[in-house]
Amino acid sequence: MREFEILVRGCFDAGRLVVSYDESLRMPRTQHDDEDCIEACWRQKLQEMQQRGAALYDGTLYRLADWEVRLDGRLWLALGVTSYKEYVASRDMRFAQGRGRRELSNPLAVCSVIETADGQLLIDQRRGVDVYEGRYHVIGGFCESERDRNDMGQPDLFGAIQREIREETGLQSEDIVRQLCLGLVYDRGMPHPELCFLTCLRIPLEEVRQRKPEDREIERLLSLPARAESLRSFLFTHHGQISATGEPALLFYGGWRFGEAWYAETLWRLT
Repeated sequence: MREFEILVRGCFDAGRLVVSYDESLRMPRTQHDDEDCIEACWRQKLQEMQQRGAALYDGTLYRLADWEVRLDGRLWLALGVTSYKEYVASRDMRFAQGRGRRELSNPLAVCSVIETADGQLLIDQRRGVDVYEGRYHVIGGFCESERDRNDMGQPDLFGAIQREIREETGLQSEDIVRQLCLGLVYDRGMPHPELCFLTCLRIPLEEVRQRKPEDREIERLLSLPARAESLRSFLFTHHGQISATGEPALLFYGGWRFGEAWYAETLWRLT
């Protein structure tokens, strides 16, 4: 079984990604000892990360409560609030057993395939992170409700992925010539939804490598030729070594760049 579920696939620019925000859309408490269980899961995870020599923080995140592709072709998302602590509990069987997907934390994450001006794709390997450490991934992270807001205080999801790109690669908004959302997926193993983006740069790979990241989550920043067979070979060779959301992001990019037949055949062969 695939590690991910495709919820939406399409091509959505900033005007076609519509967000409604309601802080009351929080993870429900369905049992009397939920708070105790959440705290126990969090303490255990903090201990695990300390033993690995990595830090873990309980930030406030946007929670995906609902979504819909509307008749006018826009992708609508209903967002609420959750926390990283609640997300850790959602991944633990002590808390998650017997709960439906909509009863979990469901923090919304974003990731992006990045295509340079000279036709290279950026692939990273993660380090010092809570999940998928060492696996291949594309640039991404969770949407933080205190940081990823527009001037009116509403969630800014294109801003969130631009922040992640800046923090992890040093690339700035002026380096970006085009940005699209290509779909929404759900990570089955580490349950959370993720928006998959495409970011096209106006600068070549050599200039990208001269930029200085703001954080140190990336162990290695690799490049891959943006060609149909190169991407398909990478997906087949490293299947199982790519994060559960990085793989569909690359598939979405392949479908956008190389066509529907490439996408359908590659997805079928990865099953």
